[in-house]
Amino acid sequence: MQRGCPACPSQACEEVELGRSGTLWTWTVQHFPPPHPWTGNAREFVPFGVGYIELADGVRVESRLTENDPARLRIGMEMELVIETFFKNNEGEEVVTFAFRPVEG
Repeated sequence: MQRGCPACPSQACEEVELGRSGTLWTWTVQHFPPPHPWTGNAREFVPFGVGYIELADGVRVESRLTENDPARLRIGMEMELVIETFFKNNEGEEVVTFAFRPVEG
């Protein structure tokens, strides 16, 4: 992952590589569809986990989680970055996003 300021008018931006793993700092489960411009179908909506992952350098990243079962999530657990399908567009192509999943083991 990278952080930067692509929408910022400043010329003092720099790209910084972020780690692909960290610990779950806090989390919740979203039980309602996101507001516009969400492109999904409200009838097909599945609740999903959302959390802050604290990376090794102390940066906290807000992210979708692959897990939505509260019994399987706990603050401080190890997490790793994954790429997953977010939805399929009108042409049937997969649109992907990043998420964090619990590290097994």
